[in-house]
Amino acid sequence: MRILTGLFLAMAWTGISSAQDASCAYDAAAFEAQNYETFNTTAEGWQALAVNDCYLEAADAISAWHRAHGSDLTPEQLRALTWNAGLMRGAGGDYQSATFLFRQTFPERGEAAAGHYYTHAMIAFLERDRDGLQRIRDALASMPEPEGGAPDGAEWPPNLQSVDNLVTCFDSPFGWAIVGYCGDESEAG
Repeated sequence: MRILTGLFLAMAWTGISSAQDASCAYDAAAFEAQNYETFNTTAEGWQALAVNDCYLEAADAISAWHRAHGSDLTPEQLRALTWNAGLMRGAGGDYQSATFLFRQTFPERGEAAAGHYYTHAMIAFLERDRDGLQRIRDALASMPEPEGGAPDGAEWPPNLQSVDNLVTCFDSPFGWAIVGYCGDESEAG
């Protein structure tokens, strides 16, 4: 799920600030009427706001949807929504809230360590801890491939490219760095 979200964000940021004049108004009731799959994984859900650079509004929509449907969510669905809200808060420049949200998304104890490293990397970037981010990146990169290879033929270790983007673009805003865009605002306009 995180990779798909990253790809979506990459598409949104290719035209960085191209749609910033678009309205960020949305129909909360229409969003809340959507099921989890529609709201969290399609362009009809919160992503409709993100694609128009309405990141904080997307995070607000995710929070409202969660309040309306929270009792029906599996732990993994809750983590995915919280992660996406963290991405949107970070992309919107609200690093403190993004950090808080990411801290709630650590995989269950005993699950893949790669997910822990990725979450720690996001937090280190948002807390502006360059040395910590580099240490986390190095630990992630040195993870041995599982016996029998990576699950489903995926790249190993997972999310290394996203973490490398954060390291390389450390001086850029989070929303740009996560997709590997290291330019400055004057270049984006």
